[in-house]
Amino acid sequence: MQKIIRNHTLLYVAIVLLSMVSAFLLSTFSIKLGAVIDVVVKNEGTFLDKIMATVIVCFLWFLSSMLFTYLKSRYIFKILRDVKQGLYSALNLKELDDFNQRTSDQYLNIFTKNIELIGNNYIAPRCDLVSNLVSAIISVGAIFFINWKLALAFIGVSLVTIVLSQLPGILMAKSLTVFTGKNADYLKVINNYLKGYEQIKLLNIGQLLLKDYVKADEEFEISRRKFIFNTSFASILGMFFSFFAQLACMSIGIYFVLNGELTVGLLISAVNLLNGLFGPIQSFAQDKNLIGTVKEIKEEIDGILSCMSPEGMELSKPVEKIKITDLSMKFSEAKIIFDNYNTEFVRGRTYAIVGESGRGKSTLVKLIMKFFPKEMYTGTIMIDGTNLNEISSDSIYKHIAYIQRSDFFIDGSVLDNILLKRYENAPDGKLFEKLNLSREFLSKKIGDTNNDKISAGEKQRIDIARFLSNDYDVLIFDEPTSNLDAATSELVFNLIFENKDKIVIVITHTSDKDVLAKFDEVIRL
Repeated sequence: MQKIIRNHTLLYVAIVLLSMVSAFLLSTFSIKLGAVIDVVVKNEGTFLDKIMATVIVCFLWFLSSMLFTYLKSRYIFKILRDVKQGLYSALNLKELDDFNQRTSDQYLNIFTKNIELIGNNYIAPRCDLVSNLVSAIISVGAIFFINWKLALAFIGVSLVTIVLSQLPGILMAKSLTVFTGKNADYLKVINNYLKGYEQIKLLNIGQLLLKDYVKADEEFEISRRKFIFNTSFASILGMFFSFFAQLACMSIGIYFVLNGELTVGLLISAVNLLNGLFGPIQSFAQDKNLIGTVKEIKEEIDGILSCMSPEGMELSKPVEKIKITDLSMKFSEAKIIFDNYNTEFVRGRTYAIVGESGRGKSTLVKLIMKFFPKEMYTGTIMIDGTNLNEISSDSIYKHIAYIQRSDFFIDGSVLDNILLKRYENAPDGKLFEKLNLSREFLSKKIGDTNNDKISAGEKQRIDIARFLSNDYDVLIFDEPTSNLDAATSELVFNLIFENKDKIVIVITHTSDKDVLAKFDEVIRL
């Protein structure tokens, strides 16, 4: 994130300069306001001239402050935009096994609540910290201009105030950590409810699950209440210290007036300058505390942004053989998937992988597609004599197609959802004819929110068409006919068997002997 922030240094410098101008004008206004009071008290000078000069300074301060606010909002917008674009790019480069270490709800939380917190508790306070520091320094300088003894006394009071204002920071950081965690838990529960709404209604279990939803919601709202309270408490406590500090400074100022070292007008100027001192000090402490609350969130985002392009060699030739040797893998001591398993897949042959659920059919092909980290298994998976872990994931996905059911859709027609922006590789109409996808159906409008307009079988044929639109060396089909009727299943199998010069692997539950007999090899797990 620091690199992104550095890219906008010029805008940040402009913000700092404007804060200096605003602080200078505010201090000038305070001094000129004191001069107006002295004109009245001493009956010296031209009152109207003093008033006009004060009004002009006030108007210039307003303009500079408005410009400061505008540039600050632009600065926050640009950084958050670049951070989110960086996150999109980094996620696109993640390995599947790395990506799957987080749930979709956790990623959703990063892009929504956590990004909002970064903007409110990190980027904005970074701007305010400097502007407040500049304002405090210029205010102190102006007080020195009025009376150096008074300024030293004010500085002493200010230092004590700064120390005391740090106290709520730990409480704020702790409450934000809890709030962020509860927010992620709440999103997970609600998303699961929305995804399973149909089943919940059909099973009539809404009331049975209601207690879980209410509990998650209550814990989330309690954490939100504590976070809001602690944030407000920090602000109020800062104001409390500030009030006492201002009272102390006012008493010191009156002492100087009584001793003839200050005029009444200069005392009023000094009191106004205190607003440019204690206000920024209070905000400075609060902003510093806010920045501390997002340390873990920032580290998490930095971890994602640091994701580099997957390393590994490129497959320069069509894949001829995939060989699995001494493969052992288990999810737990009671769940052993493979134990010194050996097999190979050769170009020009078709393979059916059959077996009961939970026997590792999908796991076997997902290992080839690098869904799992290499630490999860022993043995070797070789593609044309090269270890799978030495090959770039992107290169594997260019040569090997893993065709499974997916609920991913974009707004557009069915054809748009098959091509998915790959219009230059649009297949001829024969593929669609073989999958029984009519022109009328291909032009049908669907989207990410209304894909229920198509059936499960149609969804499955769309998934198949997405991959068969490109040319792959290896085709892996995961239950390609599970939602299809007998006639359409036959149509899909005929299409599969047309691929002669490839490695074709089909995970299937079919027990049709005639279909299985068409495969060159049936692997039973």
